[in-house]
This record gives sequence, structure tokens and C-alpha cells, in this order.
Amino acid sequence: MMPLLKLAVLFTFTFVFSAKAALVEVLPQSYTFDRATDCGTYCYHDETGVQLIDGKYGSNIWQANLGNGPAYEWLGWTDRSVSLIFDFGNITTINQIVVGTVQDHINDVVFPSIYAYTSSDGVNYGSLIGSLNVPESAANNQSHGSLTLSGFNQASRYFMVDLAFSFNGPWTFADEVDFYKTASTPVPAPQSLLLFSMGLLLITLRRNPLFNRS
Repeated sequence: MMPLLKLAVLFTFTFVFSAKAALVEVLPQSYTFDRATDCGTYCYHDETGVQLIDGKYGSNIWQANLGNGPAYEWLGWTDRSVSLIFDFGNITTINQIVVGTVQDHINDVVFPSIYAYTSSDGVNYGSLIGSLNVPESAANNQSHGSLTLSGFNQASRYFMVDLAFSFNGPWTFADEVDFYKTASTPVPAPQSLLLFSMGLLLITLRRNPLFNRS
């Protein structure tokens, strides 16, 4: 195959097949948690009822004022684990869950371990669908972390994410919980890339004697 034709075919196949592997975010309709948030230096309450799914992330320095007050983006619990229950309104297939959290051991804030379950009624939860055990660490890295659960294909209305209390804490913070599913249809690449690859393929074919006998 001529080099130009190989390049055109490669661009076209890259557009088609890379798009099929894309993940798209799915927003729950609502959520609850089984333990009230706590106060320390600040109060880490859910002031809007949607802070875990509003797309507003905290920073490495969790006390920072990003426009709504110090540490506003963070929900916080101390000395205990918490279960976050997300309702999608109808049966939804999920392939990945990402929990935003932070570690600042000097101020007693540490990464939690996370566990995920599903339920059809929001009350009775079945088998564990994913877990991530985070080793306890005394590191003071003031790092915003994204803890990811993936490798599953679960269809359910309700998803429960447990944030497990760490004795290295006692504080556990979360700013966002994001859910993703594999795109059911290809997600378009930039239009210019598609037009370029198709044009390159057309030019190559027109130059090929097998396709140009007029």
C-alpha cells in the first residue's frame, strides 16, 4: 500500500475507533449521605445539596478561598466512615467512578479508602462492584487526589460509595463524585481532523490507477 494511502487509512481508523472508547460523564439526579457533615476550623457542610456533583473542585490547599469562602468546595466528616447514595432516577450503566479528595496529614486530613455498591431500591445493596484500599500514610503532601474505581459495567438506579474512615485522620474530605459510562455512539473528533483524513483518502484513491481509469 502506498505511504500516502496508509496515512489516510490510519487517520480515518483513528477517528472511528478512538471515539468508540470514549467515556462520558453521567450526572445523578440527587444524592444523600448517612452521616451529617462536621465542623472544625470551618464547617464542611453541603450548602446547596449538590456540591458533590456541581463540577466545582477544591485545590491542593484545601483551606483556599476559591470564591465562595475558605474550604467551601469540601464536604468533611471526622472520626467515622460515611456512605454516599446517588440516585440516577432510572437504571443507568456506569463504568467508572472518580472521587475527589485531599491529603494534609499535619491538619489531620487523609485520603479514605473507597468501596462501591449498587441497589435497585436505594435501601438494600448487593455485592461490592469496586474498591480501592488506600494505604494509611502520614505524608503531608497537601495533594488533591482523584481516587478511581473502574473495570466494571454495572446497570442500576442507585449507587452507593463508601468513604472509609482512616485512623491516620481523623478527617475525610470529598469535593466531587463523578460517574462515567462508555459512549453508546462515537464521540466526534475535531471536525478538521475528520475532513483532513477523508480528503487525504480521496486524493490518494484518485491518484491510484486502479481507481482512475477514465
